[in-house]
Amino acid sequence: MDMSQYLSVFVDEAKENLQGLNDAILKLESDPNSQDAVNEIFRLMHTLKGSSATMGFSKMSKICHALESHLDKVRSGKRKVTENLVDLLFSGIDMLNEAIENIENGGDDSDLDVDEIIQALSGKSENTPTADDKKETEEGSKASNFGEEKAEEEEKFSDDELKAVRDVAEKALEENLNVYKITVELSKDSVMKSARMYIVFHRIEENGGQIIHSEPPAEEIEKENFDTTVELIVITAMGVKELQDLVSNVSEVEKVIIQPFDIEKGKEEEKEEKETSKKIPEQQAKKVEKVTASAKRRAKLTQSVRVDVEKLDTLMNLMAELVISRSRIEETLKKYKIKEVDESLSQLGRITLDLQSIVMKIRMIPVSFVFDRFPRMVRDLSKKLNKKINFVVQGEDTELDRTVADEIGEPLVHIIRNAIDHGIETEEERIGAGKPPTGTVVLSARQEGDSVIIEVDDDGRGFSKEKIIKKALEKGLIQEYEVASLSPEEIFNLTFEPGFSTTDNPTEVSGRGVGMDVVKKTIESLNGNVYLESTEGKGTRVVIKLPLTLSIIQALLTEVGENVYAIPISAIDSTITINQKDIKDVEGRKTVLIRGEIVPVVDLRELFSSENMEEKADLVVTRYKEKKYGFIVNRLLGQQDIVIKALGKLFKEVKEFSGGAILGNGSIALIIDVPSLIQKALSR
Repeated sequence: MDMSQYLSVFVDEAKENLQGLNDAILKLESDPNSQDAVNEIFRLMHTLKGSSATMGFSKMSKICHALESHLDKVRSGKRKVTENLVDLLFSGIDMLNEAIENIENGGDDSDLDVDEIIQALSGKSENTPTADDKKETEEGSKASNFGEEKAEEEEKFSDDELKAVRDVAEKALEENLNVYKITVELSKDSVMKSARMYIVFHRIEENGGQIIHSEPPAEEIEKENFDTTVELIVITAMGVKELQDLVSNVSEVEKVIIQPFDIEKGKEEEKEEKETSKKIPEQQAKKVEKVTASAKRRAKLTQSVRVDVEKLDTLMNLMAELVISRSRIEETLKKYKIKEVDESLSQLGRITLDLQSIVMKIRMIPVSFVFDRFPRMVRDLSKKLNKKINFVVQGEDTELDRTVADEIGEPLVHIIRNAIDHGIETEEERIGAGKPPTGTVVLSARQEGDSVIIEVDDDGRGFSKEKIIKKALEKGLIQEYEVASLSPEEIFNLTFEPGFSTTDNPTEVSGRGVGMDVVKKTIESLNGNVYLESTEGKGTRVVIKLPLTLSIIQALLTEVGENVYAIPISAIDSTITINQKDIKDVEGRKTVLIRGEIVPVVDLRELFSSENMEEKADLVVTRYKEKKYGFIVNRLLGQQDIVIKALGKLFKEVKEFSGGAILGNGSIALIIDVPSLIQKALSR
C-alpha cells in the first residue's frame, strides 16, 4: 500500500498531537496528581504511536511506546510524577518534533536515537524500575487502552438520554420508518479508525439515514478514543440487507450486526419513574438538550475538512480579482448611465460582499495557533535562567489572517525572551524590591475594529530613560541637542534601532533590544506597528497592532493633485473640511485646532508636489499611537473596498506607501502607510 498519499495528513495530525502533548505535560507538571492529564498524554501518545507505525516510521513509534509504558506506571501508581520524569517526557517530545520537521522536509525518522531516550527513562529516572516494571514495558501496548476505556465509560449516555432517544425512535416508527441498532466492528489493524467511522456516518446520512445515538459519542470517535467497535442507533427507510451492504463495503469494516432497536426495553421502569416524579418537564428539557448536544458532537465528523493553504491563497486572489472587476463594472455603468442594470448591479455588490466576508473568515484562525508554542518555551527558559515565571495567556480565541499568524510568531519569541531574560529580575532582586518572588508575563490579544492588538506585559525592572539616552548617544543614534525635545515615546522607540541594547551583559538568550529591530521590520511589513511603554522598576509593555487581513481592505480614496491615494479606514478617526487660514504654525509644525484639540497635520499637497493649492481642502484625521494626526488633501472621493498589491522590489525602500490598488477605471491608487508617513513628517 502506497502510504505517501497520506504523508501530509500524518504530518498535520502529528503536529496537533505533539502540541496537545506539550500542553498536557505542562498541566501534569503543575498538578502531578492530575489523572486527566495522564490520560490525555496517554491517549495522544497512543494515537501518535499507531499512526507513525502505520506510516513506517518505526523509531517514532518505539519512542512513543517507551514514553507510553512509563506513563502506564504513573497511572497505576507504581511511579511518581517527578521533575526529572517531566524533563524526560519533554525530551522525548522534542525528539519527535525533530523527526516530524525532518519528515516534512522530505526525510524520515532514521536520525532518532531511540536507545538514548529508552535508557534515560529506564536508568536515569528517580524511580528505579522493578522486575514488574520490565514486564510492564514489554506489555505496555496491551495496557495502553486503559485510560481511553475509562474516558469512554465517563462519556456514556445517561438513562435520561437513552429515554429521549427512545422517544425519537418511537415517533420514527409511527411514521413507518425503520429503527436499527447497528454494531460496527473495524479490523484490529485499522490504520485510521476515525476516518473509517467518518465514512460509515457519511454513507448512512447521504442515503437518507439519521444517526440519533452513537456509543461511544461522536466526539470520542473523532479523537479515536475507542477500541474497534462502535454502536449506532439509526432511523432509516432502508431495509436490513441494503443497510448491511452499505456499511460492510467500507474499507477495514470487519463485521456489521444489525438488529431492530428495542423500544420496549426499560419502558416499565420508565413508567414507574413518571408516576413518582413531579419534574417531568424539566427532565424532558434536559433530554432534548443532551440529544441536541450529541447531534452537534456527531456533526463534527462531517463538518470540517483540511484545506491546503495554497488553495486558500488562490481563492483569496480570485476574490480580489472579482472585487476589482466589480469596481470596473460600476465605473463603466456610471459613465454610460445605464439605469436598467442598477438593480442587478446592487445584487452583484451584495453577493460579492457576502462572498468576500466568507472567504476572509475561511482564512481566519485563532491566535492560539501562534500562542500555543509559548508556554513550553517559557517553562524551559525559566528553568534555564533559574527564574520563577507566571505566564498568563489571554484572548487566545481572537482571530486574524493566516498570513499574519504565520509571520507574527518569531517577533513574539524575541519579545517574550527579552521580557524573561532582562525584564524579570532574579528572585532575590524581586524580594529586595518588595515584589513577589515569581515574575509575571502576560501575553494577550484582542480585536479593535479592523485590527488585532497583541500585548506582552511584564512586571519586571522596566526601562531607564536615562540609560536609553546614554546608549543612544554612544551609538550616534541621536545628538546631544536633540535630547531635551525627545518625548517618552520617542525615547522608548530608540530600543527598536538595529543593534540597540540597554544591558551591559547580553546573554545567549537575549540582549534586551537585540533583535527588536527585526521585530519592528517584520510587523511593519505586515502593515502593522509596534511601540513600547515602560515604567522603571514596575515593568514594560510591548504593544503590537496588526491588520486583520493583508489582501482586501476598506479605504478612503482621496485626491491630491491629479493622483489618487488610499487611506485605510482602520486608521481614520474623522474627516472635516478646512480653509487655508485654519492651518497654524506651532513651533515649526503645521497644526489645526479641532474641537479645542491641537492636531499636527501633514499637507500632502506640498509633500507630493501638487500645484493644486485651493483655499478650501479636506482634512483626514488619523490615529497613531493613541494620538491624532491630520492629512490635508484636495478632496475626498469616497470609501471603497480595495485589493492590496505589492509595489515590488524596486520600491522596497519607499516606506510611505504600503502597496497599490487597481481602481475600477484601471488607474492605480497608492495606499498610504499612515505610521511611516507620520514618522517621516515628524522627523523633518
